[in-house]
Amino acid sequence: MAPHSIMPIGFSATSGVVLVGLIFITTCIIPVLSLYILKLSGSISSFSLDDKGERITPMIYTGVMYGITAYMFANKLELGEMIAVYLGISTLLILLAGIITFFWKISLHGIGVGGFIGFLLGLNMQSSLAYFNFILPPLFIIAALVLSARLKLNAHTPQQVYVGFVLGICSSFVSLMIYT
Repeated sequence: MAPHSIMPIGFSATSGVVLVGLIFITTCIIPVLSLYILKLSGSISSFSLDDKGERITPMIYTGVMYGITAYMFANKLELGEMIAVYLGISTLLILLAGIITFFWKISLHGIGVGGFIGFLLGLNMQSSLAYFNFILPPLFIIAALVLSARLKLNAHTPQQVYVGFVLGICSSFVSLMIYT
């Protein structure tokens, strides 16, 4: 919807597939593999990470991978800056969640959906074309469904879900406003 803010002019579709593949490997595949290795080694008891103490190591691994990926896109690859900004904000949210997890179990799902919405709200405010006006209402509905599911599963208390969601929106939005 806003390719000029992500990709440089003349970037080919093939290069886009490689880019998405690289991001997918570093921010999804490697963190999932590290989770699987932690499970096999007995460092975590389940993939659901119900125990807040077990969440810290996977969040460190994931935060490091996101940070490395953000660094690569910011300093090593000549692409639009918004990829690095988004990955940097994602890294910040993971680190905030990790710090909070030392003291309290917060909803990572809430932080994730809130962070994405906060980022899009920020992009929307900065753009005179209002790219994301039509997608924001459905995203709030999806967020409500995700957060309701977390409550229905008794994975979190309402406070953990609400604080995660608000932290995600506010941190992402403010970070984007400060950076750009």
